Amino acid sequence: MTVSVSRGFGRDFVLLCLVSLGFFSSFFFFFPTLPFYIKQLGGREVDVGLLIGISSLVSFAVKPFAGRWTDRYGRVVMITASVGLFACGALLHAWALSIGLLFGLRLVYGFALGCFTTASGAYLADVAPADRRAEATSYWGLVNSLAMGVVPPLALGIMHSPTLHPWEEGLVGLLPGLGHKFGWPDNFTLLFFTAAGVAFLASGVSSRLRERHRSAERPARRQFFAPEAVLPMVVQLCLYLTFTSYTAFLPLYARTFGLDNPGYLYSSYALVLVATRMLSARLGDRYGRVAVIVPGFVLALIAQLVLAFAWDVQALYLGVSVYAMGIGLAQPGLGAWMIDRLTPERRGLGMATFAQGLDLGMGLGGVLMGSIASQAGFTPMYVCGSGCLAVGLAIFLSGSQRSHAGS
Repeated sequence: MTVSVSRGFGRDFVLLCLVSLGFFSSFFFFFPTLPFYIKQLGGREVDVGLLIGISSLVSFAVKPFAGRWTDRYGRVVMITASVGLFACGALLHAWALSIGLLFGLRLVYGFALGCFTTASGAYLADVAPADRRAEATSYWGLVNSLAMGVVPPLALGIMHSPTLHPWEEGLVGLLPGLGHKFGWPDNFTLLFFTAAGVAFLASGVSSRLRERHRSAERPARRQFFAPEAVLPMVVQLCLYLTFTSYTAFLPLYARTFGLDNPGYLYSSYALVLVATRMLSARLGDRYGRVAVIVPGFVLALIAQLVLAFAWDVQALYLGVSVYAMGIGLAQPGLGAWMIDRLTPERRGLGMATFAQGLDLGMGLGGVLMGSIASQAGFTPMYVCGSGCLAVGLAIFLSGSQRSHAGS
C-alpha cells in the first residue's frame, strides 16, 4: 500500500502522513488513559467529559485564526510549530497534579490541536489531486486509524506495567515537583514522557515538508469563517457529537463488563476502520459523496444503539466495529465534499471552518455525554448519540438536495 500511495500522491503526501501518524500517536496516548488520570486526581465522569472536551472547544475557537495564519504564513511553519507545542504540552502533563492545573494545560493542548488540524488539512487540500480527493482523504485518515489501533493498548500497557514501574519511580524521584506521585500504582509520568517523545519526533519530520502555498499579497481581513463551509461543518459536528462518548467513556463503560484492557476495543475499531477506508477509498470519487456519507451515518447510528443496549463484551466489540465502518465511510466523504466547495486561496480558512465541526462536536459531546453518563448512565448517553446522528443525516440530505437543485 505504501508504494502505491507514494506513486499516486507524491513525497509530500507521504511525509504529511508520517507527521500525522506521529501527532495522532501522541494524541491517542491520552484517550484511554486520561480518564484514569483524572480519577486518580479525584475527578468524576463529568470532569472526564469536561477536561477532554475543553481541548476540542479551544481548538474550535482558535481555528478561524489558525485558518488565516495558515493562508498567510504557510502550512509548513504552522504544522511544525503546532506539533512542537503539542509535544511540550504532553510533557507538562506529568506536572499537572490537580484538576485545575490539568484544565489549564488542556487549554494549551487545544490551541496546538486546532492549529495542527487546520494546517494539515489545508496542506492535504494542496497536494491531493482534484480527481482523487476522496481517495487521498481516505488514505490520510488511515494514519489516524493506525495510531488509534496501536497506541491505546500500548498506552494502557505502559500505564499498568509492573515491569516498568521501577522506571516510573525513578523518574518521580529524579524530577522536581513530582513527589506527590510516590505510591501511585500507575506509570503516568513514563506514559506522558513517551507521548511527548513521539510528538517531538513528528515535529522534526515536519520540517522536511515543502511549502506548496503562496500567500496572497493582500490577505483577506476580518474573515473568521468561510460561508461555503458552514453546511459541511454542521454535518460533521453532528457526526462527532458521538465520538467522545466512544473515545472517552468507552474504557469506563467496558470496565462495567469486566474487561481488563479496553485498549483492544480501540484496536478492533482501528482494524475495521483501516479495512473500510482501504476498500472504499475510491467509492466517493467514482459514485459521488452521497454514496459514502449516507451509509456511514446510518451505520454509526446503528452502532450507537448496539452500544447503548450491549448485553456482553462481544456486543461491545460489535458496536465499535460497526461504528468504525460508519466513520470510515462518512468522514472521508465529508472531507472530499468540503474540498470540492473551496477555491485554492480559501483552503486554509475553509478547512478551518470545516474542522470546527469536529472540535465543537467533540467538545460539546464531551460535556453533554459526560453529564448524561453521570446523571442517567451509559445507556441513555449512547441513545442520545444515535439521535445526534439522525439529525446530522437529515441536515446533509436536505442540504445536498438544495445544492443539487441550485446547480
